[in-house]
Amino acid sequence: MVAPHGLFKMWTPDEVAECLDGVGNTELYGKLWSFVNDYPCKLKPAEMEEPCPGTNNLAIFWDRLTEAEQDRLNKLAELGDW
Repeated sequence: MVAPHGLFKMWTPDEVAECLDGVGNTELYGKLWSFVNDYPCKLKPAEMEEPCPGTNNLAIFWDRLTEAEQDRLNKLAELGDW
């Protein structure tokens, strides 16, 4: 298993799917969105901020990704200017 880039300890899977260049309109995009239903901290639509920050980050779902997906996401994160 590849260790997750630090970005994935802060961003939720849906944020990665929507905001990380190179993920959109791919099978990986759909897989990232599929994790939303399994968030340990459920978001309430009326709330503007996440009620329990950091709990729904991609790192907690990292083991559900293949090593190839992990590697791809890490490479894409390295290309960003965070």
